[in-house]
Amino acid sequence: MLRKVLLGASAGALAGSGVGLGEALWVLAASGAPSEYVALFYAVVLYGVLGLLLGLVVGLVLGILGRLLSGLDDVRSWTLAALAVGLVLCLIIVHEVVEEAIYLERGLTTGAEVAIGLAACAAGLSGLWLLPILVTRTPLKIVLQPKGTVAAWAALALLAAVFSFAPGGPDPEGTMTPLRHQDEGLMASPNVLLIVVDSLRADHVRPSPEEGPVSTPALAALAQEGVFFEQAYAPASWTRSSTASLLTSMLPSSHKADRAASSLSDEAITLAEVLQERGWVTGGMPNSLHVTRSYNFQQGYDWFHYLEPATLFGATESATRLRVYRVLARIRERLEGRSPLVFECYQPAVAVLDRARQFLRAQGAGRWFLHVHMMDPHEPYFEPFPGTRVVRRERDAPPSAAEQEQVRGLYGGEVAAVDQELGLFFRWLVEEGLWDDTLVVLTSDHGEEFGEHGGWWHGETLYDEVLHVPLIVKRQQGWSAGTMVPWQVRLIDVAPTVAAAGGVEVPEDWQGEDLFDASFEAGLLRVARERQRGTPDAPVVQSGDRPVHTEPGVHPEGRVVVAEQARGGNVLSAIRSDGWKYVRADPDGPRGLEPEELFHVSVDDSERTNLAGGAGEMQARLDQQLRDQLNAARGIAVGGGGAALDDASIERMRALGYVD
Repeated sequence: MLRKVLLGASAGALAGSGVGLGEALWVLAASGAPSEYVALFYAVVLYGVLGLLLGLVVGLVLGILGRLLSGLDDVRSWTLAALAVGLVLCLIIVHEVVEEAIYLERGLTTGAEVAIGLAACAAGLSGLWLLPILVTRTPLKIVLQPKGTVAAWAALALLAAVFSFAPGGPDPEGTMTPLRHQDEGLMASPNVLLIVVDSLRADHVRPSPEEGPVSTPALAALAQEGVFFEQAYAPASWTRSSTASLLTSMLPSSHKADRAASSLSDEAITLAEVLQERGWVTGGMPNSLHVTRSYNFQQGYDWFHYLEPATLFGATESATRLRVYRVLARIRERLEGRSPLVFECYQPAVAVLDRARQFLRAQGAGRWFLHVHMMDPHEPYFEPFPGTRVVRRERDAPPSAAEQEQVRGLYGGEVAAVDQELGLFFRWLVEEGLWDDTLVVLTSDHGEEFGEHGGWWHGETLYDEVLHVPLIVKRQQGWSAGTMVPWQVRLIDVAPTVAAAGGVEVPEDWQGEDLFDASFEAGLLRVARERQRGTPDAPVVQSGDRPVHTEPGVHPEGRVVVAEQARGGNVLSAIRSDGWKYVRADPDGPRGLEPEELFHVSVDDSERTNLAGGAGEMQARLDQQLRDQLNAARGIAVGGGGAALDDASIERMRALGYVD
């Protein structure tokens, strides 16, 4: 009996380590440019321990069977234990990988389940033939002895450690002070500070400090010195997809970093790459794993510093992507019975901005671009800041009725805390003499649901509570200070705006437009005249190939907003144009959204009345416009080339401005 248990444990440990090593290699291969390989060592150790525990159970079963059956010798026992542990762990990992990468987290089809099962059976039968040969006719026969198993596992762990921790090579973060020539033309351009406050709702940022749900004097002061865009919209409602659009000026269908398993393609041209090529020193400070090297977001940055949280076992970025690590982290949290500290979830604003000051001090009088990512308004929420009280819920468990006001209050407290830290940071920029010559862009990647349409958090819908984001642009030397812009704009317009401010040529594939192009001043003059008269005009504008009479409050300068979502099993697309919003949703999504929704947002800004089915011509026009926009975006997709288009589609792309 004891012999079978030991054989089971040894086989399980080695099989577990082998499976873990395979997952670690897949994680590193899927990363755009991994800066460290610690996942290899963690995989061998963590999966080895897990395999050991599972192997003990299998060994116990084999010991019982050994007393009942003849012929269950050591070789067969070791083989069965290794296959049992290895196949179970492989099935779990492959199931999750396939579900994420192919089935958009919606569960596998019966056909896929059968295919994976047949593959497992084939692997098992192959193992039944191959493993006995390996452990009887090769040096691997040492694993049939306890000492041999320990030696084999230690050698595997040592080899993984060498690859994981070997010193040498350049600093994976890059350098804050690269040797770069900056000519007089560049020195006449502004510095650029891009601040993304994750999950920040538009209704919490107002040009008056007391106008919103919480007081935000620093953001209000920034709005008074800059241009406040009242209707800015994100192209997605989760971080990776929306940030990719912000940095590449491309819709999700074009950059394709829009799914749980997808990364940003090398072919996508980022704002950082454009500025770096012209001479700016570029710095990036991601504060969420979604926008790190693991997903190839380091492109174009001289210095790229992931503000990673404190982790279990001191795990690094690559190691935290292992599934066994995620499970252990959740188990620890529940066993400890305490709320996590803020530093165990993300780096708070005070730590982020201290690091930003360090980068800016290193630049001296040179021109720089710094992208700062602040996570504080993202759940979990802390009070007092930074404290230990937290509200955290899984997506399928929204807060109870009694907790909902508490959640809103905690969120507001996080926003106020960020505002306070930003106020100190802006004051420091003034004191350092950096403020006047710096173009400051403050925005968010998405908003947050607080039950407006029956849901909480984000990443599941395309309602305005998750797409409407704040956008403030403070131009250098106070140009256009205090301007309120009422027409709708998009996050994909930010990168072209920054490039234009620096006199940099915009890449052909960018789909956004400069926020301050020729229509900006004309639009402000028209709005001023309307307000003087007291009633806005109802101008005639061109949409596609037909004139559209817009309504009061709908501006010809407004840009067509397209948003997409392909996460958590919810596949949606939406378009916002001429005072209307049309949303398409896959009816099989777990959120249970209507297949089509049509809102007259110029009069129903809360999106309460679904007019789908009752506004035939408008619905048909928006549906076709959405299809045209998505087809055009797919036609110039990066990472494997765009989709093949027929002549009619190419003509529509030309009409939309995607091709010459």
